[in-house]
Amino acid sequence: MIRMYCLLFPLLMFASSPFETKKAKKFNLSVFEKKQSIENKKASQNKKIKCRLVCDKKVYKEQRIADAIEFYKNSKDYFSKSK
Repeated sequence: MIRMYCLLFPLLMFASSPFETKKAKKFNLSVFEKKQSIENKKASQNKKIKCRLVCDKKVYKEQRIADAIEFYKNSKDYFSKSK
């Protein structure tokens, strides 16, 4: 019986520990909600604008790739490897 108490006593001590975290209070998450104006809502529903945004992103990405290739071609390492 004493062995049982010796085994259970540390478990009981940790179970009611004063260092245990308290339950979190409910936080107001309204700060993270998007606040859109009427114009922004209409624009987000417009298919032409969505298509334009996607196309602009694609063109921007292609331009960055082209700029990187141009930079590499103009570098000294490229000239030394190509000769």
